[in-house]
Amino acid sequence: MTTPTLDDIAELPQLRDDVLYDAEQAGLYLGRTAIWMIRAARADQIPARRVGRSWKWSAANIRSIVAGDHVPQRRKRARR
Repeated sequence: MTTPTLDDIAELPQLRDDVLYDAEQAGLYLGRTAIWMIRAARADQIPARRVGRSWKWSAANIRSIVAGDHVPQRRKRARR
């Protein structure tokens, strides 16, 4: 997988509120790879939702990431 270029991003259609985007599609809007999207979602660095085994992003999630509105949750350390 390659990082999207500015030309790729400029040619994307408008975000639709009635669609859930997969990691590759959402990554195109954000200029990130699908792997980065999945890793960031797992670490709760960006808003996303699990649908079955895959991660999905709504248009609102993508807008939130672009605006920088998401505050990552701190994970609690496991007791030893």
